[in-house]
Amino acid sequence: LNGRIALVTGSGGGIGKAIAKRFAQEGACVVISDNNKERLEETKAEFIKSFGKDTAIAGLLDVTNAASIEETIDSAILMFGGVDIVVNNAGLSISKPIEEHTESDWDLLYDVLVKGQFTVTQKGVDVMRKQGFGGDVLNIVSKNALVSGPNNAGYGSAKAAQLHLSRLNAAELGKDKIRVNVVNPDAVISGSNIWSNGWAEGRAKAYGVSVDELPAYYAKRTLLNEVIEPEDIAKACFAFVG
Repeated sequence: LNGRIALVTGSGGGIGKAIAKRFAQEGACVVISDNNKERLEETKAEFIKSFGKDTAIAGLLDVTNAASIEETIDSAILMFGGVDIVVNNAGLSISKPIEEHTESDWDLLYDVLVKGQFTVTQKGVDVMRKQGFGGDVLNIVSKNALVSGPNNAGYGSAKAAQLHLSRLNAAELGKDKIRVNVVNPDAVISGSNIWSNGWAEGRAKAYGVSVDELPAYYAKRTLLNEVIEPEDIAKACFAFVG
């Protein structure tokens, strides 16, 4: 990825951080972004130590705020010269039965996951078109975009919207040599923000296991019977953009 610039949303930790790290290891310049300032600064310091100050910058980015998206992209342009890869990874999760799901829960999920993916893609594609080199949009969606389960109406339907939005963007952007692809993780627990907001408790209740038993429960759902780590998702992402 030498000479390419990658913006990864939600990369202060978890899957996003692993993706940004893999891309940096492959020679890319990376724009780390997150809405958690403390986590962002810690990750920025780690990247500068590992890869050098000319390889990574950090932007405090809220995907529901167009101005913060533009500011982060402008920083990437000033520091590195542009944006070639956009990874929409930022997200959150809410797991509740339908009778407990609130309107604010619904709005938050769709604002972050669907509108956020759309807006970041829109701003990134604008830069890619001006550059004229093509590019990549990579969306970290979820197994839940394809498989239904209990207590998951808001999150699962938002993930399905992310998946089809990716198809729609791919159909539209192919003429610009901009590729749009999706990775659908399942239960990647390590370092992930989605396990906050009662998600782990909600999924454990839905499957009839304890929270402590969730990692082993999810591992049994994989063909290899292994826990999936953020680094595994990062390998899949590199396969798409390499």
